[in-house]
Amino acid sequence: MISYITRHRYPKLLSRIMSTLNLSQNAPNKKIKLSVENEDVSGISSSKVTTTATVETATRQLKNDMKPETDLQSMMQNIINSKKPIWKPLVWIDCEMTGLDVFQDHIIEICCVITDGNLEIIDEKGFESTVYYPKEVLDGMNEWCVNQHGKSGLTAKVLENPQCKLSKIEDELLEYIKQYVQPNKGIMAGNSIHMDKFFMMREFPKIIDYLHYRLIDVSSIMEVGYRHNPGLMKLFPKKEGNHTARSDILESINQLKWYKQNYLKSELDTKELIEKNKNLENETNTNEQ
Repeated sequence: MISYITRHRYPKLLSRIMSTLNLSQNAPNKKIKLSVENEDVSGISSSKVTTTATVETATRQLKNDMKPETDLQSMMQNIINSKKPIWKPLVWIDCEMTGLDVFQDHIIEICCVITDGNLEIIDEKGFESTVYYPKEVLDGMNEWCVNQHGKSGLTAKVLENPQCKLSKIEDELLEYIKQYVQPNKGIMAGNSIHMDKFFMMREFPKIIDYLHYRLIDVSSIMEVGYRHNPGLMKLFPKKEGNHTARSDILESINQLKWYKQNYLKSELDTKELIEKNKNLENETNTNEQ
């Protein structure tokens, strides 16, 4: 028998533990109290939650002669910490480069924030890192990059972190994305995201190979809006232009939220059209029968 104090919070946990333990129904019961602390219970929340469970389980021979307390404690932690798949994940990426020449310039800062399909941020901290290049490379930047990256402090950050080699940052970013997104499921999103992808195909190919081939370019929606509804687009939230990777991503997410609320029609707004289409489909199916 297994009972949970927090059964209402983890409705599927009971069956998962039963199947994992392979319990014997004839052996005497043994009570084990587990206290599991978790920082990401649902896969979409970073709040810290402590779960205490009292487990009454049949005595059994544990693998590798582990103690029941140790085995169950580890198992509980792994089950609760396992992340649920994110609904239609978007992998927001922004890069700061030494210029716009894909064949000669380099990514010197990269940031990644993951949201679900409703644009809810999964991990507020996200992933952010500079990519090291020596001073002679940074001195070769064009005037705009020299001024902007110098003003934001990015140039200094790059030079101060020589440990942030390209291959190291690529591997770390890939591991971060893998925590939340399955292979070929995450769609890369951002403003003019095709330019980031061009650079990443050369310098971060592992990320490109892991993500879906499609892109969501917020800038493209903006261009359509200016042509389709210019009056509404006067209310469009402009970016502040700080040109740091993280601030650019958060502004892009907020812009898409604005489009969703004010420009793109919701399912409720299109309910009449959806119902009309369903009726037509039903009529077609009836006639075919």
